[in-house]
Amino acid sequence: MKKILLLPFCLAKEDLAEIRSIAEGKGYAVVVANSTAKALSEVRRHVSPGSREPVRIVGVVCEGRAKKVGMGLILLKIRQWGKGTLGFRTRRIELSRVAIVGGTKALFGRRNCRVGFNVADRAGLRRALEGEDTFMRL
Repeated sequence: MKKILLLPFCLAKEDLAEIRSIAEGKGYAVVVANSTAKALSEVRRHVSPGSREPVRIVGVVCEGRAKKVGMGLILLKIRQWGKGTLGFRTRRIELSRVAIVGGTKALFGRRNCRVGFNVADRAGLRRALEGEDTFMRL
């Protein structure tokens, strides 16, 4: 199984280094991205096209970004269903999400982003890297 950890650029430098070492120790490829589009292109680069090898993706996201990414995942699920219906081969994809701790609640469920000071939920991160807390299987 191919394992990928997506990290946002807004995490604290110390937190980013510590998470990277933990994830690489568990066999994850670590991707730090400034945008959702860049993160998806990096995922495509790590996962070889045409192979049926299953993929596990763990993303560290804030609440506002999670809603936006959730809509993209619904489209991915529809695409996987359509490919299966037409008889094309599909790979199994497992997705897990880890919350960012810190910041204050703002309008529309977003948090005030404190770039360079945000930290990831450690307990949630450890569970996600061990294969628990999978919220969607495609």
